[in-house]
Amino acid sequence: MQVFLRQDPTMTIVRSRLNFITVATVCITVLLLTVHHMIKQNNLTVATVLNMPLPSSKINEETANQSLSVPKVILPASYDSPNEAVYCMKADLMNMAFPICLYDAKTDDTVSGLLLRGTYFEASEISRFIRLLQLDRRLQLVDIGANVGLWSLPAARVTHVLAVEPNWRSMSRLAKAVDLGAASSNITLIHNAISDVRTTLYMGVYPTNQGNAFLINSDKCTKTPIGLRCNTLPPTKTILLNDLLPLMRSRAALLKVDVEGHEVNIFTDSSAGQFFDHVDVPVVFMEWVLCKRRSPDVVHRLLNFFYSRNYTVFNLGNSKLGNEYVNWPDNVLFKKPPYVRF
Repeated sequence: MQVFLRQDPTMTIVRSRLNFITVATVCITVLLLTVHHMIKQNNLTVATVLNMPLPSSKINEETANQSLSVPKVILPASYDSPNEAVYCMKADLMNMAFPICLYDAKTDDTVSGLLLRGTYFEASEISRFIRLLQLDRRLQLVDIGANVGLWSLPAARVTHVLAVEPNWRSMSRLAKAVDLGAASSNITLIHNAISDVRTTLYMGVYPTNQGNAFLINSDKCTKTPIGLRCNTLPPTKTILLNDLLPLMRSRAALLKVDVEGHEVNIFTDSSAGQFFDHVDVPVVFMEWVLCKRRSPDVVHRLLNFFYSRNYTVFNLGNSKLGNEYVNWPDNVLFKKPPYVRF
């Protein structure tokens, strides 16, 4: 038999008050002893000690900043999008066969649409990059704006890849392809955008070209960078290029950057300087078609970032380009000596 004793509520209140008084007395005593010790050890006044900020606030702030700088790494086998219609097929490039997962042709008439019709988008440029990776086994690929993995998936058959993609619809397809191709040991998927600040931003996308996804400064997309209609994607966290350093497996890498005009925000001394100080980057392949539309001050900031590090700009035919960046082609190469032939 279990017996339950009913407590007198009056006695409970009295005990609670006595406990509170006891705890409060102990806390005050400890505080006074701490103040006395600090005054004695450091010749401080009482007012100075009592007005000092609590160390916990600084710790919390540092912890918050550290969490913002941690890339969101995706595990391919566990990342899925059940509401998405995903079309996976076998692709072939440079005698390498691998699965790739796509949108339907109406949702993405560029990369997916071409592949569904048998054409690998940017096959020539990607093949030339793969050859550089094959020639120098120190190099890994950092693919910023990976989309569904046109560059990352074949490169993962040659070297290690960091594939960064902020559009969750494209990332779900890339993760599925990595899982199907058993390539997860050689590719790290990062679901972030790279920028010059750590924050959270919404994205816009052109309705029939999912690769044309870009960061916006509001919660509703009104137009694409070239003035076309757009849809709004969910927000994504931005990190710095410097934040990728802990995930690098090599201290030498090729960079491919295609982020719909946001390239000018990636390469600043404060956000990317540490990465370039620690990683040898002989070649950066960069989409330029939208960069040259940005304001001259931010374009020159990007150019000075590379010029100050002894880079020269080339076209894809390996010819040096002049100073008039508005006349440069849609894709350019930033290379530093000794110049490798792309």
